[in-house]
Amino acid sequence: MRKFLILCVTAFVAFSCANKNSAVISAQIDGADSKDILISQLDVNHIRVLDTVTTSKSGALKYEVNILDESPNFYYLSYGRKRLATVIAKPGDNIKVTTDTLGNNVKFEGSEESELLNKITLDYNAALAEFDKLSAELNSAIEAKDNAKADDLKAKISKLYVKYKQSAIKSIVANPHSFTNVSVLYQYFNDQLPVFAQATDIIFIRNVHDSLVMSYPNSVYVKSLAQQLANYDAQVKMNEHIAKASETSFPDITLPDINANKVSLSSLEGKPFILMFWTISEVEQKMYNNDLKDLYKKYHKDGLEIYQVCVDIDKTLWATAVKEQELPWISVCDGAGVDSPAVYTYNVSKLPTLFVFSKSGDLVAKDVFAKADLEKAIQKAVR
Repeated sequence: MRKFLILCVTAFVAFSCANKNSAVISAQIDGADSKDILISQLDVNHIRVLDTVTTSKSGALKYEVNILDESPNFYYLSYGRKRLATVIAKPGDNIKVTTDTLGNNVKFEGSEESELLNKITLDYNAALAEFDKLSAELNSAIEAKDNAKADDLKAKISKLYVKYKQSAIKSIVANPHSFTNVSVLYQYFNDQLPVFAQATDIIFIRNVHDSLVMSYPNSVYVKSLAQQLANYDAQVKMNEHIAKASETSFPDITLPDINANKVSLSSLEGKPFILMFWTISEVEQKMYNNDLKDLYKKYHKDGLEIYQVCVDIDKTLWATAVKEQELPWISVCDGAGVDSPAVYTYNVSKLPTLFVFSKSGDLVAKDVFAKADLEKAIQKAVR
């Protein structure tokens, strides 16, 4: 008997340890008798399918999700093309969802966060539907050249946007430690109109990050917010450097060349130079290097230098490309890809990105890729 109890306790402990980073999602979906329900997870900027679960004849299902970062995560239950419910689950949760095959009357037990997110989603969807309706009417008014109606609809759309954003801010302020705020920060009315798009909105991103990072430092969502803040701070720093170029010159970066020797951008101080960020994976950028070689050969005698940063992870392929293309200037790469400090420092958001600096460190031009235009910028820089 004693041996049996020991075995039971051991099995219980093993089971508990194996499931300490999991949550159980149970659902009752009316009308989904023996139907396939898709379980997926939001992975910061894309949705990852986890599994397909067939419900019982009564429309019930149970699914256990593993949560490795010990933080709340977003999970979706979908039927066909219809998303039925969004669940915020953290380790140890046992969440029950009730809905139907159309996603109506969603209710939760065991997850106040999911309940709050459902309310936020309903409000968002209502605002989005109204936005789409007004936008369609606006397009019709513009096509009919009804300027008075178009102006009225523009005013209504603007009012709707402001009203919804105020409610979104109110939700963030009222629930400062809620994971639903992560979802709110990434809402869009359309591809060109994020709810939080103004420079001053960074304060809300910072507040949400700071309120969550202490409890969930390993969360991929919190880390994503931290990256946004880092990019914003880098942009501000870069703008300050450019605005005060005559006083502070250009921001310095130090990266290894193909011989593993670290080369600082500041070593070019007093010379006209081009700072370029590129990737070997784009054929067009290889062709652009040919134009650069022509201009470098022509103006190197006037002091022109090029500091070319490769934003790739595979340093071997990069070094090979440098040798094969016979690039005569300073070529550097730290193998960190888009996470390189150099990328943050110069707020690089697309490739290629190019800066032309004068002898005094003043920014002469940015992203001039036509050969004739770049040559004009170089001529100005070498004066």
